[in-house]
Amino acid sequence: MTSPQRFAPEALSVRKGAKHNTFESSGALPTSLDGVVVTLTPTTQAHEYSAPMEEGDAMRRLRRYGLMLSRYGLVNKRKFAHRTNTSIEAVSTAERIVASTLYTKVFGDDPTIGTVNLTPLAELLDRPDPSPSAMAAALSYVGTQAQYQLLEMIKTPHVREILESNYRDLGFYAEREPYKVQYYINKEGKNATRSANNAYERLVMCIKREVEWGQHRVADHLNRMAEEEASKRKQAREAMGKGNLDRRSEQDINGRRFPHGADPKRVMRQIVPAIDGWATPILEKLPLTIPHTGRKGRKLVPMSYGKSIKFIAREDTDPEQRVFARKTRAIGGVVVVDCSGSMSLDDNDLRMIMDAACGATVICYSGGGGVGEPNIWLVASRGRRTSTLPHFPGNNSVDGPALEVGMSMRRHNEPVVWITDTHVTGAGDICSTTLRDWCLMYAGRHNIHIVRRPEEAATLLRSFQNGSRPKRKKFETSKGVQV
Repeated sequence: MTSPQRFAPEALSVRKGAKHNTFESSGALPTSLDGVVVTLTPTTQAHEYSAPMEEGDAMRRLRRYGLMLSRYGLVNKRKFAHRTNTSIEAVSTAERIVASTLYTKVFGDDPTIGTVNLTPLAELLDRPDPSPSAMAAALSYVGTQAQYQLLEMIKTPHVREILESNYRDLGFYAEREPYKVQYYINKEGKNATRSANNAYERLVMCIKREVEWGQHRVADHLNRMAEEEASKRKQAREAMGKGNLDRRSEQDINGRRFPHGADPKRVMRQIVPAIDGWATPILEKLPLTIPHTGRKGRKLVPMSYGKSIKFIAREDTDPEQRVFARKTRAIGGVVVVDCSGSMSLDDNDLRMIMDAACGATVICYSGGGGVGEPNIWLVASRGRRTSTLPHFPGNNSVDGPALEVGMSMRRHNEPVVWITDTHVTGAGDICSTTLRDWCLMYAGRHNIHIVRRPEEAATLLRSFQNGSRPKRKKFETSKGVQV
């Protein structure tokens, strides 16, 4: 077994640019190809490596891959990246391509067999807009079995197409430049050093070009999809006809009072604008036929002066003898209810919420219906409520637009309550951390109370009825920010 302190073989001569041939272990024992790292230093400090010492085919491949990096890697990657005006990721990718290609030539084997875990990388790439570092990491597997496995794991069509094109373009350089590196990098003479560096530079510049081209293609695809979605929303609005629509601008929806005065029998639906990513939000105002006043926020407050005596017992018990009474004004409020399938709300839960929110404006939302079908419903407003709740399809899709509608109906400084499990989805009921973070940031900016269960909501709404203002609970976004 190879000694942990003598990773490099005795036959390996001192690398050009290095003052010695001493290697020291970093203490890490990787179990995958990405964990194998060899750091060559031009100083008198020992070179550092991480490689496994155990027996077995996979461990032997990792050890041999580390040997390739120690023999054909760059002595000073940061200096090379600065000189070529490229990133460390691109230089590291070039080193791994050289090591993989020469590994196959020397040992007649594929270094990625049984030594890579592609699931985390595939999850990073299987997004509409993968990061440049993820695309560079994917290019490090060019010409290996892992390349084809990774392409099979990616389900996003445009990302898979871009990577296939990148692999084709990079394949020519990955087959030619590593052999030039092998021939020149350890030979004596300035011309040999220059030729090895030039081969590395061509490979690095090709990687940089492919990553930038891929990012440009991704941006073009997202812009095209946004234009198509906008065109579909426009066609959906036109298909519903102009007679029963009251279109509103984003300026109207962000903070302005909800317009009144229109005939509710004629104007029953409104299309609500929102940011990209949501399904087309359509608001439907149901017939509000039942009184829904209650006593939200109204109570008698003892006073030392007034017209009518309400608290006669205070004449003996209250030092200030506050026997008169004054009614406080109702503070109103807005309640936005997530009626998706994950909430599992039944009619009893919704009735409990409605009873606890007497006098408030209540909005329910649930996407998943057909094209042109409403997904936001106004079920209570201005002291009236609907007698029959609608059927909810069971998806989310319009969480953000529903919150915007609720804020547009807010009067003065009324409390706003959002009843949700914070499982936010966009168009097609696809989960999105970006849209969830947007909703949480929007709730934090407008001081919207978030509760998960109908029982919690009823308790909170009753506390508003009693005139108190409970402290708002904070939630954590995907980036760890408390809002």
